[in-house]
Amino acid sequence: MLEFKNVTAGYGGKTALRIDSLSLPAGQITAVIGVNGSGKSTLLKTAVGIVPHRGEIRIDDTDVSALSCKARARRIAYLPQTLTAPDMDAYTLVSHGRYARLGRSKTLSAADRDSIEAAMRLTGTWEMRDKFLKRLSGGERQSVYLAMAIAQDTQMLLLDEPDTYLDVPHQLKIHTILRQLADDGKGIVTVSHDIAKSFSQSDRICILSQGKAAACDTPAVLSTDDRLYAALGVRVAKTNGNTLYDYALTL
Repeated sequence: MLEFKNVTAGYGGKTALRIDSLSLPAGQITAVIGVNGSGKSTLLKTAVGIVPHRGEIRIDDTDVSALSCKARARRIAYLPQTLTAPDMDAYTLVSHGRYARLGRSKTLSAADRDSIEAAMRLTGTWEMRDKFLKRLSGGERQSVYLAMAIAQDTQMLLLDEPDTYLDVPHQLKIHTILRQLADDGKGIVTVSHDIAKSFSQSDRICILSQGKAAACDTPAVLSTDDRLYAALGVRVAKTNGNTLYDYALTL
C-alpha cells in the first residue's frame, strides 16, 4: 500500500498538490481522475521522487524519503505519459527494468533474464524483442514500456495515461494485463481522462480537484453521488427521472 499523509508538493515555488490523507492499496486498480491541472500527474511524480514534497509518503510503513533511488525503484515502478523511442531494441529497453536489482557487476543474471522474458511474454512483446523501438507502432512501443515496468517487479505500478492515443484492441490488451497484475497482488494506479472507462475498469476511483483528494471510493459509491461530479467539471441534469452527464466539459 502507498500512503500519503499531509503531503504538499509543487513546481517553481507553487503548490500543485495538497493531500491530507490518501491510500492506494495493493491488489487493486485505482484510477486517478480530474480536470487538467488537478494534480494527477504530480501525484505520481511525487511518489517516485521526481517532484520534491513535504509530509509523509509511505510504502509498507516505510517512508519513501528514507529510501535511496534504487531502493525506491525496487518498490515502485512508474511510467510517464510521454514515452520516447531511444535507439535500442525492445529487449534492451525492458532489461532496464532490472537495473535497481542488479548486483555490483551490473550484469543480468539468469533470474533477471527470466523476469525480462516473463514480462515480455505477458505483454505480447517477446517476439519483437530484437526490433528497434523506432520501428514499432505506438501500441507496440507502449507494450514494451509496460513490459519494462513489469520486469521491475515492484509492489506498486504507477502509470500516467497508459493507453492514450492507442486503438481499442491495444487499450483492451493493456487493461487485461493490468487486471491480471492486480489479481496477482500488485497495486495498479492509473491516471486517466476517460471517466467512463475509469469507472468501468477500476476497483477504486480517486478524484483530484485543485490538488486535493476530493473523493476516493469504489465506482459504485461514487457514481451515486452527483455532488462529486462538480470536481470533474461535469454538468449533471435530471430529465424525467433520468440523469444526464455532460462529459465534454472534462475532455
